[in-house]
Amino acid sequence: MDESMVQRVVDELDILRLLAAVAQSADDRDEDAYRNCFADEVLSYDRATPEEGEWRVVSSRDYARRSIISVSDMDWTRHRIGNTIVILDGDRATARADVVVEMQSSDEAGNAERLTIGGRYELELSRFPVGWRITRRHLLRRYAIGDVEMIERARQRRRPCKAPDSGG
Repeated sequence: MDESMVQRVVDELDILRLLAAVAQSADDRDEDAYRNCFADEVLSYDRATPEEGEWRVVSSRDYARRSIISVSDMDWTRHRIGNTIVILDGDRATARADVVVEMQSSDEAGNAERLTIGGRYELELSRFPVGWRITRRHLLRRYAIGDVEMIERARQRRRPCKAPDSGG
């Protein structure tokens, strides 16, 4: 096997490990490990509503904080990433990977609700001195099994809205 082929195999394995680290660090609520999977700035698709959205550059610190806060609203999450296709182009790469996220939240009475969301990540990555990092990420949701409103109910239970200050 020639040296360029060996490098391609190593690069693809490193990217697969990086995607596994994204999943595990999210499930572990490890903000630092999650942040280390991304470049200093990440291009992500923010969706204000299901019909509209826009691409935004976000610092990896803000991106990681927002992501870990979101999963922390749940009792637990389990991310599974597979069917990954990596296309290498020197120090850049694109990847598509299927993701299934199972999650559970409990209501005030302790009754468990579960939700499964499946979709596909579309990613762009770059090689940095510290290794491969994700520079662009977009999730195309394909299905949900369960009540997606569970996410908002869990958020409200964990982070209740504060009443406006009466000024007095």
